[in-house]
Amino acid sequence: MKGKHLLLLLALAGMVVLFFGASINAEECADDGVIEMKNTEAFDSHRMGIVMFGHKQHYTAAPDGYGIACGECHHDDSGQPLELKEGDTVQSCFECHDQPGNARKPADMDREEWETAKLDYYKEALHANCIDCHKEGGAGPVKCADCHPRP
Repeated sequence: MKGKHLLLLLALAGMVVLFFGASINAEECADDGVIEMKNTEAFDSHRMGIVMFGHKQHYTAAPDGYGIACGECHHDDSGQPLELKEGDTVQSCFECHDQPGNARKPADMDREEWETAKLDYYKEALHANCIDCHKEGGAGPVKCADCHPRP
């Protein structure tokens, strides 16, 4: 079960990067290291407010940040952490998790199969990565409104 959580966490972290298009460079963040998580490829419109992700805050070492290694979020096609350093270019999450919109479980698919299949959806992979990490670490927001401001 823990392996599934790690895979979901890695997939979601990779999704964070996807909101930017085909690729992103960590140096392309705003001066304060905050990234607007808006992906027009994955969503025609956004029902919820756009997440402002503190990228620099996540990778900067304590006490100024959380000290999360790049590979905790950015992973390869088998879910294994990538060995990255600040400034490395990474592939967009949407290149692999390329299903837009909201995932819909087929009636004939069992729950275990669905947990894997729904990671094809950008939204599902991103949410799984962030929320699972926050839950496992016992810190960070896990409720919708904590990340998505009211539009």
